[in-house]
Amino acid sequence: MRIWFNHWFSTAYHLIGLMRESGPERFTFVGSSSNPYAVYQRACDEWFAEPELPKEEYVDFCLRFCEEHRIDIFVPRRGLPEITENAARFWGIGVRLFADQDARMIAILEEKLRTYQLFKGEAFLPPVYGAHSSAEFDAAYETLQGCCSRVCYKLAVDEGARTFRVIDDRILSENALWNCPGAKVTLDTARRIIAGYDFRVPVLLMPYLSGVEISADCLSTPSGPLVIPRFKSGTRHYAVRFQPEVMKLCARIMDQLQLTMPMNIQFRMEGEKIFLLEINPRMSGGLQLSCRATGINLPGIALSQLLGEEAPWQYPAWNERKVTYIETPVCLEPDGEGSWMP
Repeated sequence: MRIWFNHWFSTAYHLIGLMRESGPERFTFVGSSSNPYAVYQRACDEWFAEPELPKEEYVDFCLRFCEEHRIDIFVPRRGLPEITENAARFWGIGVRLFADQDARMIAILEEKLRTYQLFKGEAFLPPVYGAHSSAEFDAAYETLQGCCSRVCYKLAVDEGARTFRVIDDRILSENALWNCPGAKVTLDTARRIIAGYDFRVPVLLMPYLSGVEISADCLSTPSGPLVIPRFKSGTRHYAVRFQPEVMKLCARIMDQLQLTMPMNIQFRMEGEKIFLLEINPRMSGGLQLSCRATGINLPGIALSQLLGEEAPWQYPAWNERKVTYIETPVCLEPDGEGSWMP
């Protein structure tokens, strides 16, 4: 059975490894990317260069790729909303999508403002404002200033927090000499940036939540919701913690969304309160941490379910375990004989 990962995060290396463990003799993994140095090519049996294409052309490329390379299961990351909109075309050529078929819900979750509107009135939502102009940005900032110490913003469509910024004039003080500003900008800088923006994608403004970040990897299964929360305690350090409040909140959100494939729900705490940040309808970049800490192969379980097979699982006996990344250098240049060097 041939499984294709298109342009993904580098951590797809681990996701492919977990899937391979669930059926080492059955699966052949095909990978592609527009990045010639994508590390997950080391986990694939076959590798191909992927062109940069407009959204309207990318789905047709994926369909042709599936046919030309005899793909049985397609695990999309790039172009996910457009691919799910065309799910019937993939099923029509015999390709199973490792993605939810509810294109409407995928589109809602891809745009964070629509996600917040979906849960409007829920206590777990922070105060959020969508700005469609510089004037709306300024008005939202002034409103939020009255209820929080710092305001942050990002685009309504974002990935990996690339557009996330915290407005903080303290970075101009002499004490800031000893601290990396990171994603902080002054109010004046933020306003100048926003003044030149076209607002094709709205800007979200909300209070900066200073507490622990929680990334919960989730999957609906016949035996109930599978939820593995990771509490971020440092740049590379996490604790998998089965906190009842988080587990119940994830199960409640999953029940409302009715998605059948892996998803990631992100929260941030402020004091004792848990607030929703975003929901990603795909496997997370840190899913392997959840799986290795708990011994639960979530991608493997999801793959089995997609194939109509039973995949029993159970939570570990412990309630908390620390887990961290291990950095491993990988050479992506072939040796003199054409094979990949370790």
